[in-house]
Amino acid sequence: MSKSPVLAIVLALSVVILITLVLTILLMHHSTASTSEAKLIMWIVPWGAGNYTVPSWAIPGVVLAYQCNDPSASMPWINWALYTIQQYVNEDKPVFINIFCEIYQPSYRWRGTLDYINVPQFIIEDLKKMDPSGKGLYIGFSEEATCVANATCRGSMIKIYNELRGEFPEAGFFYYASDGENANDVLALAKGANLTLVGYDIWDYRYVNGVVTVPEYLINNLNTLKSSGFSIIVGEVGFRYCDERAYVDPANWNVKFNWNCTAPAVYMSQVLGELSSSLHPTFIGVWAWNDNTFGVLFNPYLISALENYTKG
Repeated sequence: MSKSPVLAIVLALSVVILITLVLTILLMHHSTASTSEAKLIMWIVPWGAGNYTVPSWAIPGVVLAYQCNDPSASMPWINWALYTIQQYVNEDKPVFINIFCEIYQPSYRWRGTLDYINVPQFIIEDLKKMDPSGKGLYIGFSEEATCVANATCRGSMIKIYNELRGEFPEAGFFYYASDGENANDVLALAKGANLTLVGYDIWDYRYVNGVVTVPEYLINNLNTLKSSGFSIIVGEVGFRYCDERAYVDPANWNVKFNWNCTAPAVYMSQVLGELSSSLHPTFIGVWAWNDNTFGVLFNPYLISALENYTKG
């Protein structure tokens, strides 16, 4: 055989090998990118409007809200939550249950200001009727700032978590803090309760030249929890659903909207991208599916941005 055909064969094989290597690298990169995205939880609230069914690409999160000092006064909300949870359990889907024990009468008190927590026994019994093992359920509390900061109340929270684990041995358990909570206190709760997931919500943002980012202190707090070996949940990321200035005092539902439905979708994409690249949380909760101020349901651009995120 002459040198020319041999050289041609060698060159051809070299090209094939090079193409194979490039494709392999691209596929590896795609695989890594796809798995870096967190699973999205859509929080569904009892005071909201519209359809309570979240899209198939999201995990349902049900807000179980009731009056701490008089749970019977909250039965419509409790019954709604239990019914909604049951529907997803029937579909064999995982469900997050966010327990909101607050005071609504005689005057409203946010749970973050309370120095106690209770879970009515009848709620536990109704949940056990759905699945006595708790398989597929993630049960937890959020934003209990005053309680978590107090060693005695934090101890009572740990006791409640342990009691719930005894009732639902196959369930997961979570806690996510409000942005002002001390990371060491949150870590003490997570360790004492042996939580499955722990993290923070994000209602504080920075805006520079069209880009919304998460403050460094929050990323640091989340990394403190992650470096201790815990899987991370970013409990809530939220924007007013069609507000051009949705990043300004974002949790304030009394702010007058500067109407722009595209802007919050852009901000959401920026924040989710930052969280995925810098933190790699396991779950990110989106506030909220059907709330009247933050409802993703009412902004198709926001829905598209979230769905695109899940596709990597």
